[in-house]
Amino acid sequence: MQEILFETELNVIQEYENLLDSCYPAKQDKYDALNLIDWDFKNFQTQYLTHRFHSYPARFIPQIPKAFIKLFTNEDDFVIDPFCGCGTTIAEAFLNGRNSIGNDFNPLACLITKVKSRLIPEEDLIILGKKLIEIKRYIDSDHRRTEYLKKLPRRNISNLFNRDIINELCLIKESLEELRDKTEIYELGLVALSTTIWSIIESENGHGNGIDVFANFYKKISNMMDTIREIRNIVKKQPKVKVLHGDARFLEIDSNISNLIVTSPPYVNALDYYRVHMYNMLWLGMDYNGFRRHEIGGHSHFIANRFRLLSEYLADMLRSMIEMNRVLRKGGICVIAIGNSSLEYERIESYKHFLAFAPYLNFNTIKTIFRNIDTTRKYTSKNIGKIDDEYIIVLEKTNDININSRDNGFVEEIVTKQMREFEQKVQKSPGSSLRGKKVSEKRLKQNAERIAEAIKSIPQDIKIKGL
Repeated sequence: MQEILFETELNVIQEYENLLDSCYPAKQDKYDALNLIDWDFKNFQTQYLTHRFHSYPARFIPQIPKAFIKLFTNEDDFVIDPFCGCGTTIAEAFLNGRNSIGNDFNPLACLITKVKSRLIPEEDLIILGKKLIEIKRYIDSDHRRTEYLKKLPRRNISNLFNRDIINELCLIKESLEELRDKTEIYELGLVALSTTIWSIIESENGHGNGIDVFANFYKKISNMMDTIREIRNIVKKQPKVKVLHGDARFLEIDSNISNLIVTSPPYVNALDYYRVHMYNMLWLGMDYNGFRRHEIGGHSHFIANRFRLLSEYLADMLRSMIEMNRVLRKGGICVIAIGNSSLEYERIESYKHFLAFAPYLNFNTIKTIFRNIDTTRKYTSKNIGKIDDEYIIVLEKTNDININSRDNGFVEEIVTKQMREFEQKVQKSPGSSLRGKKVSEKRLKQNAERIAEAIKSIPQDIKIKGL
């Protein structure tokens, strides 16, 4: 069964390779090739090989980074993703023989990315297989069980985790700790445990009834091990992969080292990633509260005035783009996939803000691609952020810039300009994102007042927390 599945995946990959080859018969046609690709990728298989390892909200499909990797890089080139999330770009670089650097402030995202982009020797997989047998015996020996209690967040979803499930998850984690000195299989085990926890959260059984935790974990890690074995037929040599747990606004990456960035930044007001991942991070011993405090674009920021969240977000994105310019070589390509979202019934056309930033940062806009998102195939609720389309912005670096991402004066100036333009748009046509909801004229007029307040608060809101 696994062999048949893998052959199907290879066919999917080969079909896409053939499509890309047909799009650019000559290298000088690579920009024109962008016009020949159907960027909706309707009916394409988007979960194959290591992309299946772990669910992740709002991730972009692998065909997007793959297209740009094939078009704009050669083997052994470095590909960078400053907001790597679960590692879609990094995994595609790995599968296509490119070196890569991924960065994310979410420690769980960093862990998933590392596991999705590495070859693991067969001898280590054999060790892991033996450990799985030990874990099963340990769990089956009821008299050897120890009661584990974990303090869960005060959320209704915590009711899914009854005492038996908590106990079994902790026993699996405790057993995996014995492999800590073998980093690659230890981290593979942690990702399998995390995706098991995700399955429990997504379960419709209620209170964990009918969930066999170890059987779920065993199936997931066995499939991951089989996938790693099969990938050896594609990736003959491990490319260089570096995954940084860091801030995209201050990348710990050398300057002028890459020809390509492909990234999908967080959307403003769409999702709190720390809420989605807190249970996974809890069992894996990660600091989800620290991640919450520094999360970019988080839904929980500035509850009293949501437009202050927009100012903060724009400042964060501007700082990140400054860093993207720094790490790219002259002539390098920067690809940003971003969707629109909404704040207080007002449409936030995020891609337009990125395009507005580009000239200040010596980026020339090559192309803006619109694509529809198949909401029936989203990895989480289709209602998250009410996002059903997105834009792919293709920029070319024309030169270095003499601007530091910590330059609050520059950031304040550009963000203020963007916010004032947004204010004028709302004053002229309020309620651009009602989506059929009936909202009073008085309520919509309040938005203009709140935007004005947010503009006054820009000097303090754009400052980096903790700095």
